[in-house]
Amino acid sequence: DFWEFPTVSMGLGPITALYHARFNRYLMNRQLDDTSNSRVWAFLGDGETDEPETLGAISLAAREQLDNLIFVVNCNLQRLDGPVRGNGKIIQEL
Repeated sequence: DFWEFPTVSMGLGPITALYHARFNRYLMNRQLDDTSNSRVWAFLGDGETDEPETLGAISLAAREQLDNLIFVVNCNLQRLDGPVRGNGKIIQEL
């Protein structure tokens, strides 16, 4: 019913989720499988959104109009190597 796979905080999680959502859309458009009710959830940290790969994935998801992809961002202002840059308005920056 669902897949779960952890990723590291290098911006790989959003890209993996993005291509999973695109593949579900591909299956539906080619009528290979009915994935119309499928959703891909990606749980990210706000420190991970500093990575350029994450920002690229967000913009690509918007361009592709992937309404089956949901990003949940945990805004705890922490990274593995210290506090998140900026003033805590991470959602406004995205």
